[in-house]
Amino acid sequence: MDNKTFEIGLVGAGAVSAGAYTAGVIDFMVYALDQWYDAKGKNGQAPPHDVKISVFSGASAGGITAALTAGYLGSDQPSVTDDEHGRANNGQNKLFDSWVDRIDISSLLESRDLSDKESPVVSLLDSSVLLEIAYSGLDVAPRKTRRPYVAENFELLLAVTNLRGAPYAFKIDSDHATNYNMSLHADYVRFRLSDSESVALPDCWVMNWNDLGKASPVKEQLKLSALASGALPFGLAPRTLSHLTPGNNLQDWYSTRTWPVHTPDGHPHQCVSSDNGTATWDELNAKYQFNYQCIDGGIMNNEPLGLATHALAGTNGEVDKMDKFAHKAVLLIDPFPNKATLDADYSEAPDLLKTAISLFSALKNQARLRPDELILAAQSDAYSRFMIAPSRDGAPYPIASAALGGFGGFLKRDFRSHDYFLGRRNAQKFLLDHFVLPENDPLFAGWIDKSMRDAFCVRQSDGQPKLEKGQRLLPIVPLVGEAKSTPCYQAEWPLFTLEDLAQLIERIESRVDVVIDRLVDQYFKSNNMFVRLVAKIVLGQKKKDMVNFAQAKVISDLKKMNLMR
Repeated sequence: MDNKTFEIGLVGAGAVSAGAYTAGVIDFMVYALDQWYDAKGKNGQAPPHDVKISVFSGASAGGITAALTAGYLGSDQPSVTDDEHGRANNGQNKLFDSWVDRIDISSLLESRDLSDKESPVVSLLDSSVLLEIAYSGLDVAPRKTRRPYVAENFELLLAVTNLRGAPYAFKIDSDHATNYNMSLHADYVRFRLSDSESVALPDCWVMNWNDLGKASPVKEQLKLSALASGALPFGLAPRTLSHLTPGNNLQDWYSTRTWPVHTPDGHPHQCVSSDNGTATWDELNAKYQFNYQCIDGGIMNNEPLGLATHALAGTNGEVDKMDKFAHKAVLLIDPFPNKATLDADYSEAPDLLKTAISLFSALKNQARLRPDELILAAQSDAYSRFMIAPSRDGAPYPIASAALGGFGGFLKRDFRSHDYFLGRRNAQKFLLDHFVLPENDPLFAGWIDKSMRDAFCVRQSDGQPKLEKGQRLLPIVPLVGEAKSTPCYQAEWPLFTLEDLAQLIERIESRVDVVIDRLVDQYFKSNNMFVRLVAKIVLGQKKKDMVNFAQAKVISDLKKMNLMR
């Protein structure tokens, strides 16, 4: 990229039902970029520099949204700007359709997954609707030409938790030959969309943008990988992926995967270099099909900044120019930014079960820790890390989907609709005031007209230009036209009614009945009818306790966030 083009890597954090917020952010960004590029050259009033979106990494709901964004960028879909447009959408905008209209608790509490009496229980919720959403969101009519701000080789990196694990080993010097063995479980699946013919690459599924409009094996893999990234443990069905084996050479996948290696003594602006490790498939033949079951990528890597950073840096590792001007950045969209606090009332786990729960939580949080990314993100003069997070007029609970540990958005369409439009509104504010660089950055060398700098610079509440080290701040993605002049629609804070609660409890009871019956048949299959009957009676007695617990939890969480009165 030249110094008048700013390269962007998007990162979608795990969000459960708050994928609606991430989708709203993407909707406004594409809306704003389309208007800016359409205005270029028409009246000389649009800033002349360029941006390129090169990569989108995502985990869980962020991974699903990354895949849907590929379809959104690769087709012409109308932006949903307010509730009236949303009600009339009818599936035209796939981001809105997928995250607001279709993924609802009413569908997740169906029992289509258990319609076949031989089907085992693999998740507490019915995941059937998710497959339908994946197919709908990625089966689109492709654009005739790629959007000018999308990179020629656009990459998706979907984080998954690989339950099987890929084997790696290295030798340790000792008095006898030995290997130090380990397994990779914090995995990802990589895709590339381009204008050129699909050419197989190591560690990557490759497809043409036009493949979005037709049946394609790679597009099917993209759908399945997105579902695998969002397969919430126990709640949603796990997905099985297959090893990509170009030329039937198993090692073409994990053995050619490159990793960032710190090179402090190298080039002064090269923080990392890329190197690969060799997977150890010694006991398998070269044509072995490596299948691996996956669950939610957010378990191991909830904010996959490193994946986007490494892809954005390429082979020269120049994403972080701390003493020079930035020309690349990763932008994290995080509906639930972690707010780690020390529990002053800490007490030790009193029993075996509580210890096991604490262990799982500790392993999950440790796997997610990325101190190098956090340190860079915290430095005010490091223009290579940005984040959009929910904000609503200073409200302590800005996002409706935050209830029930992120499940809240599934309870009602109004919750998801509110969060979608909040995402658009926050994106407008972020692009206008926060996604900026100092005006002496080479990116703005073409802004010769002084009035242009005056018109687009960030301003304080008193109208004066905001300065940083004596420099005005100019936007990386300038807002023009309606994207700037029209404030984004703000939905009213939604409410969950007693009628909504009654319908929810009825659906929960129905789902629990079916799951209990199927679990008894599944795990007591070899027992006689009397044993199965006793098991059903015992579990049936627990059903009331489970439903009462769910009801109390819903009421408590929603009232705490003023979502129910």
